[in-house]
Amino acid sequence: MSPQDPFDNIMQFATLMPFRLVILFLAVSTASGQNTDDLIQNVYARSVTSLDGQWGVIVDPYETGYYNHRFEPSPTGFFRDAKMQEPSDLIEYDFYSGPTLTVPGDWNTQSEQLFLYEGTIWYKRTFTYAKANGQRAFLYFGAANYEARVYVNGEQAGIHIGGFTPFNIDVTDKLNSGSNTVVVKVDNKRRRDGVPTVNTDWWNYGGLTRSVMLVNVPSTFIRDYVLQLNPESPDAILGWVQLDGPDAANQNVKVDIAEANLSATVVTDDRGFASIELPARVERWAPDNPKLYDVEFTTDVDVVNDQIGFRSIEQRGEEILLNGEPVFLRGISIHEEKAFGGGRANSTEDATVLLSWVKEMNGNFVRLAHYPHNEHMVREADRMGFLVWAEVPVYWTVQFGDASVYANAEAQLTEMVKRDRNRAAVILWSVANETPLSEDRLGFLSSLAETARGLDPTRLITAALDTQSREE
Repeated sequence: MSPQDPFDNIMQFATLMPFRLVILFLAVSTASGQNTDDLIQNVYARSVTSLDGQWGVIVDPYETGYYNHRFEPSPTGFFRDAKMQEPSDLIEYDFYSGPTLTVPGDWNTQSEQLFLYEGTIWYKRTFTYAKANGQRAFLYFGAANYEARVYVNGEQAGIHIGGFTPFNIDVTDKLNSGSNTVVVKVDNKRRRDGVPTVNTDWWNYGGLTRSVMLVNVPSTFIRDYVLQLNPESPDAILGWVQLDGPDAANQNVKVDIAEANLSATVVTDDRGFASIELPARVERWAPDNPKLYDVEFTTDVDVVNDQIGFRSIEQRGEEILLNGEPVFLRGISIHEEKAFGGGRANSTEDATVLLSWVKEMNGNFVRLAHYPHNEHMVREADRMGFLVWAEVPVYWTVQFGDASVYANAEAQLTEMVKRDRNRAAVILWSVANETPLSEDRLGFLSSLAETARGLDPTRLITAALDTQSREE
């Protein structure tokens, strides 16, 4: 035990908490519905305030900061961030004088005392915000493993389940002009009804493992878009754009690919949606020519820039065709681990190192096992010319007959596809890994495949099967 570790005293105190609380906790269902907003495409091209850095934390293995003595959710939990005003005030926690953790980052590699910890840690951060008419604000989390409950200025703002996909929450009406507080309850306990379930073959890193930011957008903004080669005809680029806000209908949206001298202006319908079609006078993206084009989407009040590659992918018999030609996938499976020092990889630099090693081995393909990796990884794969297998953690023995488990898996798949469907590098959506045969499992995976096709009909759908399933 390191005497310098700021978590030493906290973990010693935690071991003295009443054992009966552990038993009570195990009797309580952890099922909870998610409560977040539709994902905002390409937050890195928006006006953002980074909330990365040091967050005050409280380790809460028995969840006394959430439940009262009757094991009911307490209205005076740690999320209130209350301060003692008088010595008689019954406030027995303090974010201000305790330890801190770095965000983004897993807690396991930041403290020896937390290396094996699976449970709840509360994160707290203050920030300033200037309210302005015609503006909206979203809290965006790259990922939080596994369940995150988000509170803004003492009020619950949203809940997210799943440790590897991004989520955002509209907090416009919860913010003050001036100082604001965000508190996040992060719980990485494994659960039988989780996705993944309790048994996996990777480390269960906990915490706010990817960046957190405040995203500022106009009241009516470009929420999402897709732009790619027409899978039916390589002579056209097809796509769409979706506006969100009170004035989303009947708006002009201009799409520019300046380098290719391509431009179009489309008008949104009553839902804020507009289809896009452009001639495909572009170079084809490929591992030996990872050509990306600067694409700009513009309205009267919003602009978003992205870098998009254009290629086709299809299957004919036992061959995969890239841009109409057979391609042989040479590569490896990669976990989201830092190349040096250990812990969750979470930066562009981490991605570049890992992919550079694959490049040195003459690889052109990576399987991002066994869960969605951070967005930097797929964007670097785009830039460096790697074909990508992207996967959700439907891993081994999840509860295939449980409707809530399916809803969880489908939500994670949806978030992955929505985030990455503009990345030319991604050619395969994987819905499972090494799952046992059963009727429930077949229905589960078939439904996930249909969801993936509905969100993105242009890519191939796959799953990794074990040797017992080969004849299937």
